[in-house]
Amino acid sequence: MAEIKARGIDPSVKKKISSMAKQKNMSENAFVCAHLERIALQENVFQEEKNRIEKMLLTHTNAFAAFAKSNEELKQKVDAIESLLIKIISEEGVL
Repeated sequence: MAEIKARGIDPSVKKKISSMAKQKNMSENAFVCAHLERIALQENVFQEEKNRIEKMLLTHTNAFAAFAKSNEELKQKVDAIESLLIKIISEEGVL
């Protein structure tokens, strides 16, 4: 396995890593290696999640666009019916 050495780490960070590793019953080295591996692999995970969310967003955007179009068509029909009713009522002399 390859090695990575970290120099100049703040003592409070070192202490926190030691504490976190101890809580998981891991050596500091195993704990740090696990997190470095997760960091290295996260780019793919983030990209996959981003793609999934973008696809879902596009689906919802298309659905909302369809609803908006349908609502506009319904509004036009309601407006036409309203106009007809007003015309009928005014011809009967009710208004």
